[in-house]
Formats: sequence, structure tokens, C-alpha cells
Amino acid sequence: AGSPSTYKLQFFSPEQDKLIDRIAELIIPTDDHSPGAGEAKVSQFIDLMVASSNSGVQQQWRSGLKAIEAEAQVRFQKPFLECAAGQQDQILAKMAANEAQPSTELERFFGRLKSMTIDGYYTSPIGIHQDLQYQGNTALAEFPGCNHPEHQA
Repeated sequence: AGSPSTYKLQFFSPEQDKLIDRIAELIIPTDDHSPGAGEAKVSQFIDLMVASSNSGVQQQWRSGLKAIEAEAQVRFQKPFLECAAGQQDQILAKMAANEAQPSTELERFFGRLKSMTIDGYYTSPIGIHQDLQYQGNTALAEFPGCNHPEHQA
């Protein structure tokens, strides 16, 4: 797939990639602890995963992105990426409102998008090392047993 700096989209259009990137960042935003999904290039992970999925999954992603754009048009009469941050938050809140029991295309898509965003983020160097602060495996010089008095032989 190449490194993030040389990655070429395999499934989504550049506009779709921007839309996914923005929503992924809304799901896992940059904060004072670590960079968010945008900097972790989660949209590229999603593109690679969807590109290698079957046509049914690909159609779900196409339909889901269309549902987001339709919601933006109904609510704010403009594309999602042209909506103000507060308007984007309102659309995301509507998508997530029935996360436990989604009943609309928009709600079902949110579950897919959130799950893939989390998978992409926590398999990225940013998610693993900066957010989780994973340091890698370390060698132990000894393997001490339990030292509770009641467990001593």
C-alpha cells in the first residue's frame, strides 16, 4: 500500500477521502494527549480495507457516504465539508443517536465508520505509541513469583 506520504487511493475519490478523514477526526480528535485520526491517516487505512473488501461492503460505504451528504443537504443545504464545525457535530450526533439499535442507513453507517476509525487509529504508529504510549516488549531479568504472605510456600 505504500507509506502514508506516498499512498494512492484505491477505492474512494479524493472528495470521499476528505469526507472520511473529517468524520474520522470528529470521532477521534486531536487533543492535548495525542494527534487524532486525521494525522494518523485513518482515511487511508479505511480506503485500503474497503478496496480489498467484497462488493457488498463497498456498496455499504458508497451508500453511507451518500447518506451523510443527503443529511447535510437536508439540514444545511450544503455539502458536509462546507458545513461549519457545529453543523458537522450535529450531523455526527444524529448518526450516533441510535448506536445501540441503528435503524436508518445513516445510523448503520456510523457503526461501520466508527469501528473502522478505531481499528485504523489503534493500528497506526500515532495510536499505538502516542495515544496508548506502548513502549514495546521489554526484557525482564527475573520473573518474580507472587509475594503475598498467604501465597508463600
